[in-house]
Amino acid sequence: MAFANPLALLGFLSLIPIVILYLIKPKPRDIKIPSLMFILDAERKEHRYETMLRKIIRDPLMLMQLLFLILLTLAMAAPFYTANETVSADHTVIIIDASASMQAENPSRFDRAKDAAEKFVSGRTSIIMAKNIPVVVLQRGGKADAKDTLNRLAPGATTASIGDAIILASSMIKDEKGAIVVISDFSNTDSDSIAASKMLANADGIDVTYKQVGNDAENIGITYGKLARKGDSYEYICNIKNYMDDKKTVTIEIFRNGKKTLTDTVTVPAHSSELFALTDVEPGATVVSLKQKDSLEVDDRAYIAIPVVAKRKILVVSETKNPPAKIALNSLPDTECSIVKPPVLPSFDDYDLVVIGDITKNSLLPGTFKDLASFVQSGGGLVILASGDLDDIETEGLLPVQISGKSGAAALETRMPTEFTKDIAFEDVSVTTHLRSEPADGSIVTVIADDDSPMLAYQKHGSGTVFYSRFGEGDSTWNDFHTRVDYPIFWRQIVDWMSGVHGIEEYNVRTGRMLPLGEVQKVTTPSGTVEADNLLFDEVGGYRIGDEDIAANLYDPLESDLSIHPMSGEARALTPDLVKAEVEKELWTYLIILVIFIAGFELYYLRARGEL
Repeated sequence: MAFANPLALLGFLSLIPIVILYLIKPKPRDIKIPSLMFILDAERKEHRYETMLRKIIRDPLMLMQLLFLILLTLAMAAPFYTANETVSADHTVIIIDASASMQAENPSRFDRAKDAAEKFVSGRTSIIMAKNIPVVVLQRGGKADAKDTLNRLAPGATTASIGDAIILASSMIKDEKGAIVVISDFSNTDSDSIAASKMLANADGIDVTYKQVGNDAENIGITYGKLARKGDSYEYICNIKNYMDDKKTVTIEIFRNGKKTLTDTVTVPAHSSELFALTDVEPGATVVSLKQKDSLEVDDRAYIAIPVVAKRKILVVSETKNPPAKIALNSLPDTECSIVKPPVLPSFDDYDLVVIGDITKNSLLPGTFKDLASFVQSGGGLVILASGDLDDIETEGLLPVQISGKSGAAALETRMPTEFTKDIAFEDVSVTTHLRSEPADGSIVTVIADDDSPMLAYQKHGSGTVFYSRFGEGDSTWNDFHTRVDYPIFWRQIVDWMSGVHGIEEYNVRTGRMLPLGEVQKVTTPSGTVEADNLLFDEVGGYRIGDEDIAANLYDPLESDLSIHPMSGEARALTPDLVKAEVEKELWTYLIILVIFIAGFELYYLRARGEL
């Protein structure tokens, strides 16, 4: 037992004056009666050790007053003890599964989850949307705030990281009497992660309760999609999966830039998949739509975004008539490549990208690199390919490396993967001679030789970029890179990267991806317009960021599987949640009742003695 107000125990000192007052109270006068004198004297000698006790207890009123003061002092000290009991939570954190499968059925599983969540709203309620990244939509709100927030919630089209949401909820409760309620269909969850997170929460004294919603439902959906370049156009392949018990013939409609262009059918066996291919996909927006009645619509459409790329003009400056670099550039779609032999060069402003190939120290006219510097500063792209005399040429500080001489054979390593290095096996390139160098201040090195000399590096200058390639324009006495099948791919990726065109996968993403925007921007989403500096693709459909269109798709066979594994009856019973906690049981109220009773009995006793 402990006391909330231990200083009140000083009230026991009030017992001392009460005892003293009763000890000094005047005694009755003794009258000696001769016939009894000897008997009384004998009794006094026999009970001489009990005299003090009799003086104290000879008046019951004294005992009542002492007991009154003792109980009153204890009541003022507010005694209590702790007990482990089941109580209502002071702070309830409600975790609602907002994954794609929660959109299934009618009414949807998500609507049922919201109805269930209203029953758990307490005096202080926090709400977390369990997407692939947990999102706090309400923190320590009142009942009205919680119900208003629940009414505004809508499910996403991602997976659900319930384990991470439980950990986040535990950090929000801290030292309160809190409870965590997880409302989900539990159709596609990482049970190990959830169990581990619940164990951590329980270790902090926080109860975690599961509430399951939903029933088994039938579905056919697009669970995979891939877009690949085929010459000047693209090919799209998708996987259509049937989760039903019977085979289904599915009608497929193709829409390009809002107009229906094709209708086809595919028969999918029960609990099996079929591929569907779409060729000659042109730039713009394309939608593949399944016309099949099922319980989930979010996976019935696949959205495709292909950017419209303007033709890019490239100027190659080289002493070589037709180098491999120029041949590779000429083969690229959406490009117009010209090769010019120095020293007389056209205006750089007429081109998007300038490539300086094999030149000597006497090839260029004085001031050429000054013109190139102005071109880059104003937003142009410049590629400098290594050549024998490059270290003797004044480049006006444009070169991203500092050359110190020539060196022999070297092994290569990709230090930093980028958009222009992906799918290129630089480690397999045979290098017999290379320029020994080190990075210039502010440059970024992506591929290096084993002596730490940069093989690929780039640097920003004003609004433009200067790219350095130690591989040159294609000389077999230096390396064999130009003979490899991935050499044209390398140049396509370099041109796309320097002209601001990303890989096609950057325009076609899966939901759940987080895209840093660098600054707050206005973004058009499938459901409206938002302003954000970090964009979570949590809806299926088309997004517009600045001048770029991006398509987001679910492509998740587990989320499209709407089968339910029923949990215990308790987990499906949607009743208000309780929490086990250490509760302080106060005793002062009982003591006050006793004090009042003693005070009343004392008054009754005084009245019975005739003193009132």
